[in-house]
Amino acid sequence: MNPHELERLLLLEQSGELAPRQRRALDAELAASETARRLRDRLRAWTAAVPPPAAAPAPDAAARIAARLRPPPRPAAWIFRPVWKPALAAAAALALFLGVRSFRPAPIAAPIETAVNATASADEVWTDPLDAEFTELENLLLAISTDDSLNVTKL
Repeated sequence: MNPHELERLLLLEQSGELAPRQRRALDAELAASETARRLRDRLRAWTAAVPPPAAAPAPDAAARIAARLRPPPRPAAWIFRPVWKPALAAAAALALFLGVRSFRPAPIAAPIETAVNATASADEVWTDPLDAEFTELENLLLAISTDDSLNVTKL
């Protein structure tokens, strides 16, 4: 028998958990080996040297441990119903409504005919700010195309 198996059987014997089949194997080993008997005597001496605990566990210790292992009771579902979700949806709808309303163009105070007549009576000619730049670019392209030193044949 290997030493680890012998130690395991001796510890089981010491704790009183040795099965009958294991008892027979241990007795056979103890009868055959002086080393096994010395190990058994040493283990018994160590056990005798350690005194048993002076205090016993509390009478309700098992019940307290079992209570800790039980899952906590679940609260009623209606108590913790998420009431903030509808309130959040209402707040989002209100914010969307106010946002759309604030970005809508303001109503025109004067009728359209009056605005058109006022513009026509001013006789102002509106000019495009880029019109001058386009004209300058066009003149530049014409100058390049007429220059014979650049050999431009097609625009």
